[in-house]
Amino acid sequence: MTADTRDVHEWFLGRGLPLVLTRRVRSRALIVRSAPVVSGIGALIAVTALIADFSDGSAEVGTVVRLAIMAVVLIAAPFVLYLLHQAGTTRSEAGRRSAALFVMALFVIGFPLADRGWTGLTAAEVAGFGIVAVLAVWLTYLGIGSIVLWAFRFAWVQFGALGTLMSRALPLLMLTVVVYFTGELWQLSARMTRERLWQTIGFLSLVAIVFMVVTIRDEVKALRDDRSGQRDTATLLAGTPLGGESDPARTPLSLAEQANVVAVMVVAQAIQVVFFTTGLFAFFLALGTIAIPDDVTVLWSAEQSCPVGQPPCAGTWFGIHVRSPRRWFTLHCSWRCCPGCTSPSAPASTRCTGSGSSTR
Repeated sequence: MTADTRDVHEWFLGRGLPLVLTRRVRSRALIVRSAPVVSGIGALIAVTALIADFSDGSAEVGTVVRLAIMAVVLIAAPFVLYLLHQAGTTRSEAGRRSAALFVMALFVIGFPLADRGWTGLTAAEVAGFGIVAVLAVWLTYLGIGSIVLWAFRFAWVQFGALGTLMSRALPLLMLTVVVYFTGELWQLSARMTRERLWQTIGFLSLVAIVFMVVTIRDEVKALRDDRSGQRDTATLLAGTPLGGESDPARTPLSLAEQANVVAVMVVAQAIQVVFFTTGLFAFFLALGTIAIPDDVTVLWSAEQSCPVGQPPCAGTWFGIHVRSPRRWFTLHCSWRCCPGCTSPSAPASTRCTGSGSSTR
């Protein structure tokens, strides 16, 4: 590959247009290129499993040590792969391929063995992690990494506009606050199963994606029609690696290339939507923690008992037990007891025990 060809490829990849490149280019060194993605997924799983073990109090020393080692190795793997790639020698490239294969093997086989050892379910778990690894390789072939990176850069540039967007959405947000203080909403949330919750999230996400695809496709079509009338190719190619071409051939975009152009804009818009909804989530979380006492939460949600502890029940997020800050402070005031809690005349529901934990 010549330097000019490499520059052209890098230019398209840097703008989130991998499907413009040929299949041969996208198929080059797939295992090595997908290893950082698999390593990141594995590190996230390992850290989440560690936090989950500590949150429910069921952590075993052997499992924790194995997961911690895997987390450290998988976090360091992308940096090692990058340094080997920067070296540019034959030996470093061989080491890079070996390291990529080691990351794949650690992800596919290491997690099932670290979790339960070699049992009857280990083979099924190995197959599941293998499917995830194959999916990561396939997405790397499609160039999802360059699309997401370009979308993140675009979304970060537009990040300052989120404040204006949230301020414009403030009237609608105030209407949502009225619904937030209704017992029926809390009862629905308390009784909604995890499967139904994810089905609801998936349905709403699908509706949002369809809306964005239709809108952006029309905008891209209008932009293409506007640019198609320009015949000055020198102006169109200015600032690109093809700027020196005298009169390059003009060919219509293929279906995959059109989908790529729409995909980068959809992903960028989706990232901004995630930023916006994360801000709304933080707002309602703070509002509920400040404005709604625990006894009102129990009344609205009609919780009679919890699998662990007393109502209001702790939530579970990917195996991690999560409590509200106020509830956590009430249950774990080991560093300080509230004024009067240690008095013999204090109510039993608020009195701290000898270890400092409230019996509430």
